[in-house]
Amino acid sequence: MLASTATVSSNLTSSADYAFCPLCGRRADAVLLELARQLEPHISAHLRAKHPAWNQARGACPRCVLEAVVATRQHHHADSIQSETLSPFPIYSRDETALLPTPYRVRAYPQFTGRGIVMAFLDSGFYPHPDLTSPYNRILAHIDATVREPFERPNFRRPVLTSWHGLMTTSVAAGNGFLSDGQYRGIATGAQLVLVKTGNRRGYRIREDDIYRALNWVIYNQHRYNIRVVNLSVGGDFPSNGALTPLEELVQEASARGIVVVCAAGNDGVEQLVPPASAPSAITVGGLDDRNSLERNRFRLYHSNYGHGGLLKAKPDLIAPAIWIAAPMLPHTWVYNEGQYLHKLLYASDEELTRLLRTRKAQNKFKKETLDSPLAHVRRVIRERMVEQKYIHAHYQHVDGTSMAAPIVSSVVAQMLEANPTLVPAQIEKILCDTARPLEHSPRAPQGHGVLDAPRAVGAALRAPGGAMHGQPLSPHLHDGLVTFRYYDADAKRVTVIGEWNGWRPNAHRLRESAGVWSISIPRPGRGVYAYKFLVEREPRTLWVGDPENSNGIPDGAGGLYSQLEITV
Repeated sequence: MLASTATVSSNLTSSADYAFCPLCGRRADAVLLELARQLEPHISAHLRAKHPAWNQARGACPRCVLEAVVATRQHHHADSIQSETLSPFPIYSRDETALLPTPYRVRAYPQFTGRGIVMAFLDSGFYPHPDLTSPYNRILAHIDATVREPFERPNFRRPVLTSWHGLMTTSVAAGNGFLSDGQYRGIATGAQLVLVKTGNRRGYRIREDDIYRALNWVIYNQHRYNIRVVNLSVGGDFPSNGALTPLEELVQEASARGIVVVCAAGNDGVEQLVPPASAPSAITVGGLDDRNSLERNRFRLYHSNYGHGGLLKAKPDLIAPAIWIAAPMLPHTWVYNEGQYLHKLLYASDEELTRLLRTRKAQNKFKKETLDSPLAHVRRVIRERMVEQKYIHAHYQHVDGTSMAAPIVSSVVAQMLEANPTLVPAQIEKILCDTARPLEHSPRAPQGHGVLDAPRAVGAALRAPGGAMHGQPLSPHLHDGLVTFRYYDADAKRVTVIGEWNGWRPNAHRLRESAGVWSISIPRPGRGVYAYKFLVEREPRTLWVGDPENSNGIPDGAGGLYSQLEITV
């Protein structure tokens, strides 16, 4: 996928290092055959059904893989079969039962992970989860701002209930998916974090003066920690009437000082906004329901708030996925304990499940008639409970709300700042809005400028003044009978573009490098739609990646995407 590229341990082969595809018999590069050993189960099953003697260890050429992808997509249901399959999230084929990881969901630019960027989060509480602290700790500080004078509280390992929300927002943005082997990670996995516990000691709901106190601490300590982004998935007291409140004025000050402020719009689906989301210079994020799919025709609006905020500026600025988002559960809570237990039961063998159902724990958990039922019925009861509680893994559940959409945007902002550290908040906002893609057939007010386009936003950041690709068109660029491909990777040793128009030959079109920018111009192919990818030689392995700046693509059968070049004339 764009954010999790397929790899092989060897370097690029020479032009003479060819093999033959075991499926179609055509000549293919050995490296490309090796990449096809990592195919998803439903693609492998399709190829095996068509070629019973095929051994997946021998791989397959991109042409055969692409044909399998197209064939399996034709069997997708137009609507989700979630209810009949008892999946905790929408699925469209019995062979594809995964929740889309966030980087794949938004097609995140793979080279940037927020390295060198510090993000501050204001939330009701936090937890030093392994997704944030392993293999090394990226939490710079934990601040308790629930008192008049905020102070650093380094020990916050006790999992109190107020910590679940902040754990999820930070992990959605910057978690590395450590407990899921990287599957359920965020986008800004290289960013460092400053966590500011927001609220009050009386245990009441978070109020505007609580948020003001926490944000004021961030501004005062901006240079101490080099904070570039602050995420506010919290809301104030009263709807905006157009006049700036003290909290909105503080957001304006933070932005003027160079801090990008990202706020959640709220989840009531009403035409009103509360501070800080109503602040004019805040990047206010509404919600998208992508139905756990990359198909735009399935997208719909999430029930988020909208309207006019301070100085009567229309909000939200854009929308991002706000449902079906993977996030870790807060350890040692009843939700976490139940999720772990049900996951263990669901994946136990029949023999092991029979033994577990005889324990006192099972007798306390399930009704007697359930325990006396056939194992198939017991497993259905377990699945129904997992769907109800959104459990998707022993350590993760899916969550929803603009509270989760905002950190997705915050993580893309961290990518943009890594790509071009000279950007200021007003430039970040303009790029995000200019690159957003309006959601067709949906009202404009609740979506602002449209759906977050993560790769295009980062590509535009690279092309802004101070960026490595300043002034260059996005890839692919059609001009004067040519197509120009560009790829940014300062660590690459060699880059080749490989596609249907050149018969997937790996050495036909090598890109040339200048200051980390790789580019090539080739004659424009005839009218049609062509799948392609980049083969990137890096130490210690070779990457097989889609064009990160091209929003058009289809799955590649290995957890990633083929980019698509469309020639219309």
